[in-house]
Amino acid sequence: MLAPGQVCWAWLDPAVGREQGGRRPVVVVSGSDYLDVVDSLVVVVPVTGVDRGWDNHVAVSAAGVSGWAMTEQPRTLSRHRLDGVVGPVEAEALVAIRAWLADFLELAVR
Repeated sequence: MLAPGQVCWAWLDPAVGREQGGRRPVVVVSGSDYLDVVDSLVVVVPVTGVDRGWDNHVAVSAAGVSGWAMTEQPRTLSRHRLDGVVGPVEAEALVAIRAWLADFLELAVR
């Protein structure tokens, strides 16, 4: 079952330009209400294995998958692109990811 903060495997191709592509881990950033109402889509940020040293790349790990959540690349995907749930990230990591998203989107953080 999908929930905020879950790491899932996703197929991100076709990718254009600097978008992340291929099969890779993503962190679900959709809220619970979104996941309940919009049952065919999910909002995620991709995870990279490359530490670029960027402040907005948040370290994450879940059930043996680790890397950096790329908060500058939120994407809405069809749930058909998902290929398995790995497990949840740490609560602090989800808070940090959402704070970066709120900053990038100029939203108030609850």
